Amino acid sequence: VWVSAENSEAKQRSDVQGLVSQEISVLILHAVNTSTAKELVQHAAVAKIPVIAMDRLPADAAVDLYVTADSRKVGRIQADFVAEKIGGKGDVVILEGEEGNSVARDITQGNLDAFKSHPGIRIVHRQAHKNWSRDLARVTVQNALEQHPSGVHAILANNSGMIMGAIDYLIERGLAGRVITVGADADRNACETIVAGHLQADVDKMPYEIGLAAYRSSLQLVRRQTLESDGRIPNGSVDVPVRYTPVRLITGDTVKQDMAYRWKGL
Repeated sequence: VWVSAENSEAKQRSDVQGLVSQEISVLILHAVNTSTAKELVQHAAVAKIPVIAMDRLPADAAVDLYVTADSRKVGRIQADFVAEKIGGKGDVVILEGEEGNSVARDITQGNLDAFKSHPGIRIVHRQAHKNWSRDLARVTVQNALEQHPSGVHAILANNSGMIMGAIDYLIERGLAGRVITVGADADRNACETIVAGHLQADVDKMPYEIGLAAYRSSLQLVRRQTLESDGRIPNGSVDVPVRYTPVRLITGDTVKQDMAYRWKGL
């Protein structure tokens, strides 16, 4: 049984209540807001329904398994790419996703971890964006460039939509291709923009692999088999098992070959 919350917390709450009333065997939850989704996990737990958190981890919630691309690795891949392209020295902007979102937090932390090895790189602007908004990201980049008229060397974004907001403004200013840009998710728009030469790189989080791993894990729970995981991670007052799925960097040299499985006709 599949339902979409359409990015609405209220609808997701109603959806989960409806699924629990159907006495489902396992709930795979892609939380709209990880800061408030604990109550959804608890609602399922009262009905003795195990919960697999997919891609987003409800804060302080005792889920049975968290299945995700390694978001910190995504951030490290982005930062390593930027560091190489700007020679380990320069001013960068980080566009973060929704405040309190676990994926946004971990990608950004991966950025910060990788930049520790490059003291010549300075983060001059870092900002969260409600609903991971492309339009708000565009405004952030405009503000950052106005505050730093000498320019920035690179922009990193927690997702493809926000980096496209940055590209929108860079194109308008005639700066596309002159500022190194990298996003995450490798959606079609981003991949087409890489082909066009305006976006330098994106990280493919391979969502098919996330969904497939979550589904296979749900079958293990239903069949009472040993639940596969890659260890445990802290989640507030509890530790939860986690299963990581692959990620990879996509550039102009690899985009047509690597993304053909998702986006036909690049």
